Amino acid sequence: MNNSSIRTRLILLMLAATVIPIVISMIVTYFYTTRSVGTKLIQENANLIYQGKTNVQAYMDTLNRNSLSLYNDPGILLMLRRNVHDYTNEAQTYTLLQNMTHSVDGIYQIYLYMAKTRRSTLLIGDIPKRGYDTDNFSEPYTTGNPSSVVEPTHMSSIYGLGQSPPYYDPRPVITLHRAIYNVPTTEWLGTLSIDIKLEAIQDIADQLFNKQHERLYLLDQSGMVVYSGDGSLIGKPLSDAWTDPILASKETRGQLEMNKSVYLYEKMDTPYMKWTLVKEIPHSYLYEGARSLTQINIIIAAVSLLLVIAATLFVTIRITAPIKKLIGTINQIQAGNLTARVDGEGQDEIGILVRRFRTMMETINNLILREYRLNIANKTNQLKALQAQINPHFMNNALQSIGTLALQHNVPRIYSLINSLAKMMRYSMNTNQEAVPLSMEIGHVKAYLELQTERFEGKFRTDFELDEAALGIEVPKMIIQPLIENYFKHGFDPKLGPGHLTIRARLEPGSGTGPGEVPLKLGVETGPDGSGAESGHANAARRNAPESRPDEDSAAAVASPDSGETSASPVLFVEVEDNGRGIPEDKLTELQAGLAVMREETGMDEEGGIGIGNVRTRLRLYFDPQASLTLENTDPHGVRITMRIPLGEGTTT
Repeated sequence: MNNSSIRTRLILLMLAATVIPIVISMIVTYFYTTRSVGTKLIQENANLIYQGKTNVQAYMDTLNRNSLSLYNDPGILLMLRRNVHDYTNEAQTYTLLQNMTHSVDGIYQIYLYMAKTRRSTLLIGDIPKRGYDTDNFSEPYTTGNPSSVVEPTHMSSIYGLGQSPPYYDPRPVITLHRAIYNVPTTEWLGTLSIDIKLEAIQDIADQLFNKQHERLYLLDQSGMVVYSGDGSLIGKPLSDAWTDPILASKETRGQLEMNKSVYLYEKMDTPYMKWTLVKEIPHSYLYEGARSLTQINIIIAAVSLLLVIAATLFVTIRITAPIKKLIGTINQIQAGNLTARVDGEGQDEIGILVRRFRTMMETINNLILREYRLNIANKTNQLKALQAQINPHFMNNALQSIGTLALQHNVPRIYSLINSLAKMMRYSMNTNQEAVPLSMEIGHVKAYLELQTERFEGKFRTDFELDEAALGIEVPKMIIQPLIENYFKHGFDPKLGPGHLTIRARLEPGSGTGPGEVPLKLGVETGPDGSGAESGHANAARRNAPESRPDEDSAAAVASPDSGETSASPVLFVEVEDNGRGIPEDKLTELQAGLAVMREETGMDEEGGIGIGNVRTRLRLYFDPQASLTLENTDPHGVRITMRIPLGEGTTT
């Protein structure tokens, strides 16, 4: 497939115009759906966890209030205050504990310890078990506690009242321990412990999560698992990465994301219980709906893309087939068959193009027969040349007027800059000269650098190292300024320090006169502005001239004309060196390869501008084909561009 053909470009354009929006739409839809669905599910689960927390706390509050009912029984309080006990007291105690057992669902057993008589009563269901002259079995949870306290999940026991009865069924329970006081004093009278079945909490918790995909934890303030969907964790401390951040949080509710999961939590903060309800939702389950929707979108998009590709190929082939046929006809015409038949009768734009091309060829043939083509081309070129001279002359005159006005207002710097710009315009407007002395080219460069100095506020300096003998050599006009402009476009970087630009020009002996070459005759040496030689830099150039490179001609002696030997032709070297950013090695290699294969008939850079490629092409057209342009990086940074110009027959001084 030819990447430069209209068919290829049209196919790529149509595919890009359809594929890119569809792909972007899929990506946006996925992220938006994921975010919206995830946010909605998180909010729903947060509300669900809050409701679960409310239910658990309400149940425990009911249990706590139930434990206070003994304060409403004067007979029980009297027994607790006196060191007397008989069978009537046991019956009254049994009745109280039985009423408390049936007042709240989920109670497994109740334990009452009377400190004065050191008697214990354990009611398992409706069956009592008594102990006499016993110690307070719940002392670790009641001593020093002014109110009730909840013991996390543990296996039930008979509170040290001997051997377990045959009907006793040990099971995981949660215990509410309450110390009984002789209110309003702080005299301790006994202990009440209520064991509730874990199923009471489980019935509430199981409604809060999906056991297949989610996890639920009910933790106390120490990280002990009160309840979990994983039964193996109940009654054990939990030390996962998310446990400490959630337990340490001062917020009563919130969420935490880690380990590719979302953790929602609600805290229950009561005087007798500090629990935290945590729900873990994996990302894979949370965004499952978004992924399913995305998969559906991908399937729809894939089908759409197949249809688009088929339609694209059909449309582009229908459009480009006549064009390819027309190209074949044009190839015949290019080969010299000006009477080749141009077919095409479509009613669309392509058909109109074919018919117009056929008409154009008929007209061209008529013009060739009447010898009109040359006359029309000459007149057109003359008209364009006249039009091109109007605006530059107007601008030059306007700049002169502005410069005069600047002097009248005592602003010499503005006049100097305008004068430099005017010099550049006059230099470029002179279309009668294709080649100028090197001194005039240097003058043009100095005017350009004066403007750049103002633009960059003097952040660079320029040195000229010019061989006086080289200043009279004629070179193509505007041959140096594009190389300097290249520095300001790509190389100048204030971060590297003050810029430094060096322009050198020198003559060196050549390797001998080739066929058709004659010795160079130097004329009057002139300075950069055409008024005189820059002798101050000439000797420095000779002293500082670098040694010849391997690709340069070695020095050869110039023989006397009377000896009959061939005299050597000199070589002009012009260098532009800077201390800018330099060129990356891969880019430098690419540029050097590009200079080697550049089309000489256009002299255009790869970007279509007039630059290094133009300079190289004009060198080889104006001078010997052996003229060359080389680029190389300098140490520590910068670029050196060297023009090597063998001077032979036709060289003007």
